[in-house]
Amino acid sequence: MASKMKLLILAKCYFIIFSLRHAEAIDDENKISSSPSGIEDEQYLPIAVNEFGYQFTVKMMEQNTDDNVVISPTSVAGLLAMTLLGSVGNTYQELATTLGFSQDIFTNRRNHEQFGNLLQNLNSHVETSKTLYADAIFVDAQTQLRDVFRDYLDQVYRGEALSVDFRQKEEVKQMINEWVKSHTQGKIENFLKQTLPETTKAVLLSALYFSGQWEHPFIADYTMKMPFKKRNNTMLVDLMLNLGDFNYISSEKEGVHMIALPYNDSETTLYALKPRIPKKQHLLEVLQRLDYKKINDLIKQMMPKKAVIRFPKMDLQHSLKLEETLKDMGIKSMFSPIDANFALMVNSNTINKTEDELISKKNSDQINETGFVEMLNNLPNPGVYVDSIIHDVKLTINEYGTEAVAATSGILARSAEQFYADSPFYMFIRNEKTKLVTFSAAIFDPTK
Repeated sequence: MASKMKLLILAKCYFIIFSLRHAEAIDDENKISSSPSGIEDEQYLPIAVNEFGYQFTVKMMEQNTDDNVVISPTSVAGLLAMTLLGSVGNTYQELATTLGFSQDIFTNRRNHEQFGNLLQNLNSHVETSKTLYADAIFVDAQTQLRDVFRDYLDQVYRGEALSVDFRQKEEVKQMINEWVKSHTQGKIENFLKQTLPETTKAVLLSALYFSGQWEHPFIADYTMKMPFKKRNNTMLVDLMLNLGDFNYISSEKEGVHMIALPYNDSETTLYALKPRIPKKQHLLEVLQRLDYKKINDLIKQMMPKKAVIRFPKMDLQHSLKLEETLKDMGIKSMFSPIDANFALMVNSNTINKTEDELISKKNSDQINETGFVEMLNNLPNPGVYVDSIIHDVKLTINEYGTEAVAATSGILARSAEQFYADSPFYMFIRNEKTKLVTFSAAIFDPTK
């Protein structure tokens, strides 16, 4: 009988890591739905992925009342999409539904390809801005990662597959830390503080790094300590000052106003949103009434306005355990050693040529055989499940930009809009080329 297999997920500054450990092999009798639910509109997938990130943020706010929530939605979604690629049965259905993908595996072949292209299109390196996305899987030399999963991971998500011996604990720890350091521009040197268990079978990593300077820098000389009004008390924080023309909207219908702060790369924007009447509206209540589609519609309605902006100077670092939130959103079976099924990711000991040929058809044009989906669901379950997920994000915002180390000329009219982020607010960074939200945060305390 196989020993127990767990999946441990860790994350540090735009990273999530999966570790797989032995579990009992259990047949999953649930079948993937093959009913069509195609995604025809190319804009649907980024909106669906952003909706996942938005609902994830709101759910975490509900679980952490009046605490900061800082996440990288695209990084989380990217890793879950990689996990979806290797799943069948209920595990597949729950991941696909929550991510906004299709229940139909053939439609999802196109969705994976589109999402992979979007993730790769995030990568840019101009003089004042840099966005980098990367992913990889470290596999134990004794674990049979399915060739089809390995090849499709490389083809669609450009994921490296690296073979290691997890019995060499210090060596593996150093290799993973070097990968993390390399893909965060040296910002994180000691990602893993402790070695992984010898029983680890694979580690999946997803990295998203962004560094950018504002198109219109804040006026450093006018950053000053000012009150930030929380629900039950007031604190002094460093509020930066900016003046000029910014895209802005105030919506009486939705009860919010929002400002757009562009970066100097012509393709990245930070949007900040807060209740129009903070004393009467709690940030969580406002966000619960909204969804990403409504926010996207507000962005489309934004108009250039003369504005006076006060925005907190922040060095945010936030660590969260994600598994309970994902369970609340409907992703449950992958955390269960009984129900999880990653038969398309990891080979069982009974792998044979017929199985390989069958699975290869999933990513080819030979997909019209009767009962194909049922055959996939009846593959031997390798007994892999997710044990825990930890997501740690660090985001620095100062007068010059985000993750970076001429005051606006002209006089604003008295009718200038005022956007003072001096009470709890929601913010997110969106890549305008792909429309993916790379980072989002609900800020209740700018000093944490």
